[in-house]
Order: sequence, then structure tokens, then C-alpha cells
Amino acid sequence: MPSVLRQHLTVVAALVIREMCTRYGTKFGGYAWAIIDPLAFVVLLSIIFSAVAKTPALGTNFPLYFASGYMAFWIYRSMADQVATAVKSNKNLLNYPVVNPYDTVYARAILQILTQFLVCMIIFTGIGFVIEPLPRLDMYPILEATVLALMLGMGVGMVNIVAFHMSPTYQQIFNIVNRPLYLLSGVFLLPDRVPEPYREWLFYNPMIHIVAKFRQGFYGTYRAQFIDMPYVITCACTIFLAGFLAMKIFDSAIREQQ
Repeated sequence: MPSVLRQHLTVVAALVIREMCTRYGTKFGGYAWAIIDPLAFVVLLSIIFSAVAKTPALGTNFPLYFASGYMAFWIYRSMADQVATAVKSNKNLLNYPVVNPYDTVYARAILQILTQFLVCMIIFTGIGFVIEPLPRLDMYPILEATVLALMLGMGVGMVNIVAFHMSPTYQQIFNIVNRPLYLLSGVFLLPDRVPEPYREWLFYNPMIHIVAKFRQGFYGTYRAQFIDMPYVITCACTIFLAGFLAMKIFDSAIREQQ
């Protein structure tokens, strides 16, 4: 293994440990909030919608329906949020020659992936044990949707590292727009049931395809004919590459951000 690559792997590993300690602390309570936040959202949605409807849009299990939609969106959003602040949170470490902005992004991304995996395991396993047994899962669409959500989240996060530094106003606008985005990503309603012409507009949102693909892994009979994976892959790769290049071009400005 080349010495440069070994050095960067060592730096990233050290940053992952540092991120874990600073973000979650040394007590379980700090890490527990990462689980409680999405779990509470799913529980709240299930209670509200079960009070006004007899069955969800798919199956009979409200928690599974909302978890299969919201967790796909949460994987994207939490990754984008964490990556966007990776450099700023580790600004002092960039004074060391061996640390570069990409190292902080990779460290945040690795820790977030591990956290997301644990949270999804706890939530879906809990639903299977407490509510009703899970149906037979098809892991391929689940993994495909997860990888694309992660790539899209990392890309948006890297773009925002630069954009937030250049325009604090943009950061405020993005945060306002991004939070309710799950309303337009098929978390609540199946896109198939949205009337025209609004349905066609929704399909420009790549997350609506990712959420539907993720759900297909839990509901074998859900066809979701509208899913356009080439479009989603193109969006995810383009945004990821744009974020990577933006960080490269504005490297010196990123290192100086306050």
C-alpha cells in the first residue's frame, strides 16, 4: 500500500474516532438520540395516520409503511446535513499538513453510514418483533436505493460546503427548503396516486424514485412503474462529481472558512 494512501487512511480513521467522541460523547445517551429522532418521527406518523385511516397505502402495517419511506429519505438528508458541516467542524485540524478537507468529509460519511445502518436495524427489527413479523425482504432494491441516497447526500453535502461558505443566505434558504422536502418525496403518499399534472412534476425529484425503490424491498407486489433509475443514477453521480470538483476548486477558501 502506498505511503500516501496509508497516511490518509490513518487520518480518516482518527477523524472517525474523534467525530464519534465529539458528536455522541462517551455516554450511551448521546448516541441514543440518533436512534430516538427518526424512531419518534415514525411512531408519531403512525399514530396520526392510523387514527384517520384504516390501512396504509401499502400493506396493513402503518409503522412499516412510514419507516420504509422515511428511513430512505432520512439516509439522504442526514448524510447531506453531516457532510455539509464536516469541514467547518474540523477547521482547526486543517492546519496540519496531513489533514485535507476531503478527509473530514470521508470521516463524517463513514460514521454516518455506520449510524444509519444501526438505526435502520433497530427500527425495522423492532417493528418486526413488536408490531408484526416483517415480510420477506428483497435486499437488492433496498441496497440500491441506499447507495444512491448516500451518494446523493454526500454530493449535496459537498456542494453545500462551498455554497454555505460563499453565501450564508443560501444556507438559510436551503435549510428552509430541505426540511419539508420529505412531503414531496413519497414518504406519506404514493406518487402513483398523485393526480396529473402534479405527478409528472414530482418525478423530477430524484428522492421520490429512491424512496419508491427502497419500499419495493419491503413490498414485493409494489411495482412503482414510474421509477427511472438511469435518471436517479445520473443525478446522484452528477451532483457527487460537482461537489467533489467544487471542493477541489475552492480548496483554499474552504480551509479559511470561519
